Amino acid sequence: MIGWLRTAGAAALAALALSGVAQAQTVDEIVARNLQARGGVEKLKAMTSAKITGDVDQQGRKIHIVNWAKRPNSMRREMEATPPPPNPGRVSIPGSTGPMKAVIATDGAHVWTISPMSNGAQELTGPQAEGMIVDADFDSVLLDYKAKGTTVQLVGTEPINGKPAYHLKITKKSGQVEQYYLDTETALEVRTSSDVGEGATKMTMTTDLSNYQTVEGLSMPFTMKQSVNGQPVAEITITKMEINIPVDDGLFKMPAKN
Repeated sequence: MIGWLRTAGAAALAALALSGVAQAQTVDEIVARNLQARGGVEKLKAMTSAKITGDVDQQGRKIHIVNWAKRPNSMRREMEATPPPPNPGRVSIPGSTGPMKAVIATDGAHVWTISPMSNGAQELTGPQAEGMIVDADFDSVLLDYKAKGTTVQLVGTEPINGKPAYHLKITKKSGQVEQYYLDTETALEVRTSSDVGEGATKMTMTTDLSNYQTVEGLSMPFTMKQSVNGQPVAEITITKMEINIPVDDGLFKMPAKN
């Protein structure tokens, strides 16, 4: 044991000193540490596109996903799942004996989807579409947050999965509120949380992020565990991540109706 921590009194003083250091951290300092840990502002701004391939374990149901994103706010997600075995107590979807495929995408102005039950692409409107466009913002919510009209408040330091984390309350220009938790040691995101829905349907969705790996100089989480109101619902495992690859804008455009 280090000599100056041998007595309880010295340990208490050390804890008080460490507490003071933590409190001295400002929001801008914490945000700057996070952006640097992610790879640096220059590399983050130089990122123009991404293709992410992975698998979702949704309480035993396997879903394969491919996600494309392109600056400034275009996104396309393709999902393929094998339906569960027939169950007398469950209504089956006609023609769903094989893999079921679905697409949801936005070009930044319109949101559209293709589902196993739809006849071609259908445009989405309302809160769901608005939320999709907001979520498709290519950059991290913390990058140039002031210029976006976003406010960030340091709530304090809380334990997340047994390790201390900075709790940041993020309020976007739209009024949407998200909670971000950054590991105090690495400054990387370890949890995000936000409320979705309204009234009786309001839920708290939480995502735990881990298994960070370096891709083209950027730190990216390869494992994400999602829960709703504290109950686990899915685990996402990224198998491949490609950065700054050519992506055709047509991928995000709603197909013409036949």
